[in-house]
Amino acid sequence: MKTVKRIFVITMTVVLLTGCSKTEKKDTASVAEQGKVSAYSSEYQSLKAENSDVFGWVWVPGTDIDYPVLQSSSGDDSFYKDHDYLGRVSENGAIYTEAANMTDMCDFNEVMHGSSPSDGTMFAPLQKFLDRDFFDQHKNIYVYMDGNSLTYAVFAAFVRDDKRLLEQYDFTYASGCQAFLDEISEKSMNKNVVEGWEEQIGPENFLLTLSTVDKASGKQVIVVSCLIGDPAGKIDRFVDYGGYD
Repeated sequence: MKTVKRIFVITMTVVLLTGCSKTEKKDTASVAEQGKVSAYSSEYQSLKAENSDVFGWVWVPGTDIDYPVLQSSSGDDSFYKDHDYLGRVSENGAIYTEAANMTDMCDFNEVMHGSSPSDGTMFAPLQKFLDRDFFDQHKNIYVYMDGNSLTYAVFAAFVRDDKRLLEQYDFTYASGCQAFLDEISEKSMNKNVVEGWEEQIGPENFLLTLSTVDKASGKQVIVVSCLIGDPAGKIDRFVDYGGYD
């Protein structure tokens, strides 16, 4: 096993990957974006006081995705499918992660789930990333956490069978991480990717996957991004290569 910290940086049309230590990592958000993310601080603290399951806030510029993120403290991964961020019964549910993901965002692949209501709220806007023009014009996803604001660069969006990623792949091993990246590499319909990403991203990176299920098709729509900004320098993990044969 080894400890690594890698970031994925998009500059104009060039994709660059560099290794950074905690002191080298910088926030890549624009001034306006930094201001919006910093504004979450007071609202985040207020919501967390009402529901301790709140651990972050996700914002996707160019969409209406702008929500608190929760994880059930009881370990019930289905709870926030039909309960809102205050724990009230709600058909649309809330944005949440499964208990298999850590709330410090230090897993290889943090998977956030949200419903796709017909009113276009929650994670319904993820469908927009299947349009190539929209995909090319909307690059970043932001996650606010207590004491940190993370920036992720979108590099893939596609439709897949509705299978739980955290059940399908063992992300505790580098082999499981690579298996998911191999799925992204597969050529298929309804898939947008940043050209050359395969040479830039590996099991040592930190991914954020936003996931929803299209009611009409029953298929899963996912938008995959990679960490590029960690101003507090808190994102780190051991990469276990023992899963390789």
